[in-house]
Amino acid sequence: MKPIAGLIPYVAVLVGMYGFRSAWAALLLYHAGIVACRVGRRTPNLFAGFKNPLTLPGVLVCAMAAPVVYFLWPWLAAREGILPEWLAHYGLTGWSWRLLIPYFSIVHPILEELHWQGMAPERSTGLCWLDLLFAGYHVLVLLQLIHWPWLFMVFGVLVGSSVFWRWAAGRFGGLGLGILTHAAADAGVVVAVHRLL
Repeated sequence: MKPIAGLIPYVAVLVGMYGFRSAWAALLLYHAGIVACRVGRRTPNLFAGFKNPLTLPGVLVCAMAAPVVYFLWPWLAAREGILPEWLAHYGLTGWSWRLLIPYFSIVHPILEELHWQGMAPERSTGLCWLDLLFAGYHVLVLLQLIHWPWLFMVFGVLVGSSVFWRWAAGRFGGLGLGILTHAAADAGVVVAVHRLL
């Protein structure tokens, strides 16, 4: 079941983005798959792990996604002017984009942490196949948006983030730190994109 569950975002992206040309379709398919996988299964503790020495520095580091994306965008972009075109192509304009900002910053990181940490082997430390799957689907999303050499950097950062979030869940007994830092990173990205627009 776990390897199949790890492929849910890939199916969602292929069907939603590349099939229906809708970022919302991809996101909601992904989240529906997560909810379906969690039914009847043990749910990791969402509220444990918020208070620890790594919370504030972790949130601050992950929030740096905003200035990193904003200031590096001229080099990251696949070509000049691609961002508004890409967003429009996948239906992220007007109210659709404005609604995505809070949804992606709050709901998405909670569901992702539930999904990926819920699949993690017990007492798992170090690199795991889940980290590669987590990072890989993001590359599929960004394939047309980011100049291809930078995709390797994105992949590496996301693999490292996944390892850290899994370690934090085990170390602090819950998803609190992972959710907060994941939300800070996601919010940073969408805020940067909004400013770039």
